[in-house]
Amino acid sequence: VDLMALGSIWYLPANAPRDPALGLKPVRLEVKNLTSTLQEGDYLRVHHMPRRFPDAHRFDWSKGVNEPTSSGELPGVIVSENVETGYIILNKPAGVPVHPTVDNDLENVAGSIGRALVKTRRNELEALITEAQQTENSTYTNHLNETVSWRRNKKQKEKTPLYVVTPQRLDQNTSGLFVVATKKIFASYFAKLLRSKTNAHLSPESFGAARASLGQIQKQYRCLVCIQPSLQGSETGLPTSIWDEVKRLQQLVETQEIVRHWLEPTKRAPRVYSGDFEEGWLECLMRITSVGNVVPIVQSDEICQALWGNKDQMPPQCAGVVEVEVELMTGRSHQIRGQLATLGFPLCGDAMYGGLASLNDTIRDQPQDLCQGYQDGYMNSEKLALQCCELQFLDPDYEVSNKKGEQVAIRSDRINKFRLDSAWWSPFLDKYNMNIDDVPTNAEDLVTASLMRSSGADSNEKRAPSQNNIDVDMDEVRAIQLSPGQNKYVIVKASSPNLAEPKWFVKSASPSECGGPFHADVARDLVNRLNTAGYDTVVFGGGRIDYDCVKRHARVYGFSYGFGKGDHEFVSTLIEKDG
Repeated sequence: VDLMALGSIWYLPANAPRDPALGLKPVRLEVKNLTSTLQEGDYLRVHHMPRRFPDAHRFDWSKGVNEPTSSGELPGVIVSENVETGYIILNKPAGVPVHPTVDNDLENVAGSIGRALVKTRRNELEALITEAQQTENSTYTNHLNETVSWRRNKKQKEKTPLYVVTPQRLDQNTSGLFVVATKKIFASYFAKLLRSKTNAHLSPESFGAARASLGQIQKQYRCLVCIQPSLQGSETGLPTSIWDEVKRLQQLVETQEIVRHWLEPTKRAPRVYSGDFEEGWLECLMRITSVGNVVPIVQSDEICQALWGNKDQMPPQCAGVVEVEVELMTGRSHQIRGQLATLGFPLCGDAMYGGLASLNDTIRDQPQDLCQGYQDGYMNSEKLALQCCELQFLDPDYEVSNKKGEQVAIRSDRINKFRLDSAWWSPFLDKYNMNIDDVPTNAEDLVTASLMRSSGADSNEKRAPSQNNIDVDMDEVRAIQLSPGQNKYVIVKASSPNLAEPKWFVKSASPSECGGPFHADVARDLVNRLNTAGYDTVVFGGGRIDYDCVKRHARVYGFSYGFGKGDHEFVSTLIEKDG
């Protein structure tokens, strides 16, 4: 019964051809078919371990998002509803598929909204439902034959007491604004808006008359992406810093450059995106519209639990996260996920494109009240940091067509605009902003570190090199400067035409000693002294040193958000040589 209620059992009569090309396909069995009689040779396909989506039971699909909830009540999902025009705008939860799956017809957006509408509109639907029930036959085989006859001859249509259609796509693990059509005319109208937008962006005349259709519908997406410093693209050969990576995103915002990739035309996942034109591949366009504050990731259980579930699932190269907003100009499968990953910024939680180290897909137990008496085994699934945060579209006017006497949708000048102010990860960012003084870096520190990496000092003043000056100052600057206890450190390379080979300096210091809590504060005095003496300097990284001055023992570990991870083995060698 449980499998039948989920829609996990499919049926085909014995006398039906087994070739789907002949127009006859299996149909789902429902609970009402429980007493139907099976004939010898009938075909049944049973999905005995159906995928479950428990998030579908964690919300009240008939309630508005702003409606108050008392203890024990579920939060709502409805942002707006227009019965006359025929649409509902939802804040779709992550983890709920839009359409039924082959083994689960119950736990999805369309099914959840349909059941909610039946409850809220029961009075107006009761007559239609009763009429539909009276036309059903007693045996399931006869009912199937009638349905097949309709499919083949198209001479009769089954009456639908309730119309619920999802005219757009949104990945199962993506949350945010989503349109459900409750009238066929609106479903057709909205789908046409989506097609016209994509066609206009891809048209060679997209900067001419075709752009007139671009304002008819717009969607903005909010995402939290991983910042992964690497050697790739570094002009100096040094690992890039968090700030170096974020600057690439900010430049796309400042220039309003369209991000363009090409998608391999295949249904296999993960999808392959290329920055170079490929014959026959699909063009993908998006624009990054804003970049938020950088949030460095301290590898603590609390932060990792908030974004990835546990510490082991955080991508090993991830040093921070940043929230960005994206305008989607074309609608391709996995487009935002694939394009951002191709740029080097995978979404947090996206195992398929590098935003999650691993995905544990073992079965977990859930409370019985979530599955409402059905099977209590659910599959783990990654939770993407991706949300459709803004939706705009022109409202339709319905007019009667002179030719057929049917209603047609005409675009009006009225614009519907919906926006969500927060996402599921927003509380984490809010907590970070409330405790900004306790974090290991901030935007100002990252800018300072970037300047030191590229030009040495964070000052424009440099003294011309002098051999005498270099000799004197070099003797005054100790190569190894360590403060007792656990402190941040930097490693600095100093070079000059007067030196046969560069010299290396290691410094650790407490915040009280260097005047601040960041790696740039530790480096500032050393770098400025060397620059004043005429040396060119580069900060090659940092981390932490736990120094016991009594035992003369130093443990080198950690990394710097602004300068990148130092070469701990090389630093240990320098300390050992210094004695």
